[in-house]
Amino acid sequence: MKPRATDLEFNAVPRRLAYVLFSGSVLNWAAFFATITVVTVAARSLSGSNMLAGLPLAACALGQALGANLFGWLSARHGRRLIVLKGPLVSALGATLELVGLMAKAYWLLVGGAMLVGGGVGAVHLARFTAAELAEEERRGWALGLAVWAGTLGSLIGANLVDWIGRMVEKGMGTPYGGAFLVAIAGFLLCWLLLWTALPLDPSRVKVTTQSGFPVKRRAGIGLGLPPVQIAILLLLSAQATMVLVMTATPLHIEDTDYDLKVVGLVMSALAVGMFAFAPLVGRFVDRTGHLPALGLGVAVTWYSLFLSGTAPYDGYLPLIAGLFLLGLGWCLCFIAGTSMLFASAPADVRQVLGGVADWATWTTVMLGSVGAGILMSGIGYGSLNLVAAIPMLVVLLLVLSTPRFRAIFSA
Repeated sequence: MKPRATDLEFNAVPRRLAYVLFSGSVLNWAAFFATITVVTVAARSLSGSNMLAGLPLAACALGQALGANLFGWLSARHGRRLIVLKGPLVSALGATLELVGLMAKAYWLLVGGAMLVGGGVGAVHLARFTAAELAEEERRGWALGLAVWAGTLGSLIGANLVDWIGRMVEKGMGTPYGGAFLVAIAGFLLCWLLLWTALPLDPSRVKVTTQSGFPVKRRAGIGLGLPPVQIAILLLLSAQATMVLVMTATPLHIEDTDYDLKVVGLVMSALAVGMFAFAPLVGRFVDRTGHLPALGLGVAVTWYSLFLSGTAPYDGYLPLIAGLFLLGLGWCLCFIAGTSMLFASAPADVRQVLGGVADWATWTTVMLGSVGAGILMSGIGYGSLNLVAAIPMLVVLLLVLSTPRFRAIFSA
């Protein structure tokens, strides 16, 4: 019997999806990094205030929190294709508003555009669950790692295009910052076009089965009550809180030790390499060892990183570079293993919903951690801040070990 065209299409989607989503994620990250590279300095040029300069980034984080949550719920009703197609369009609209705000010298329009950019990016970030859904079970960690690794390539492309395009359009636009938003608009639209043409079918129609009998909200509530889901979300939040506290405070600490911006760039680059560069290898490690061993290793690496950075001498920055690299690697282990554990434990048809809830909580943590880092730096200093940053993971570990229904997971 000759196979139907739809059958052939269904069989082709799983094989190409990881690469399609990877390519789309690269474009999405390139566009996103183009905006965040200049939005702070553009905001300061419009407002004349250092305090107001950081507000667009906070709005962007809020947008990612809200976007991930909203699109996660919508995906359960309307399928996965909705979120990967609507997200880039929302972000493109936001980047357009940012450009209009810059040209019209309208600060609050710039802030509103940043929030929309974040909302669309938050939706595209959920595509990592879609990639994991259609990957073979023994390669799910690798699929997640590939989605995370896209951030490395995308950030390099986006950040390096900003200066080049900015110089090209500066004379006509009257500002070097406009080029970044043009890059972002083009990147988001290209991301949408790629996903629209290369992903004609909804991935949820291929492998995801709907569990009938309960409404989406009820099924999501049941999923959130599962101990493995709760552990995964708690560890994702604690890893994010730890990283944000140290990441935000480290440039301030370096400046206090009289090193220049070159050292700041080296240290923060080491963090980015640890976060993204080894993600596919980390994914393979998660596939081979399982979620819990990888999470345990992530916690251990993170704590050791805090020791290195917290005890780094003032007259040498190499231990700080090592500490921030390991901080990023520990985050990568926790993020991929936690996301994989959440995916494997959640009911199939509400994985995107629970992923959206986790991302909403994560980006809320980013906002709170950014504020908390400044307060802690002023109050207790960088060394003690690293000690405090170890507490979230310690609390989660004690909670898991002291709660019978959590301990049962380890003996299962």
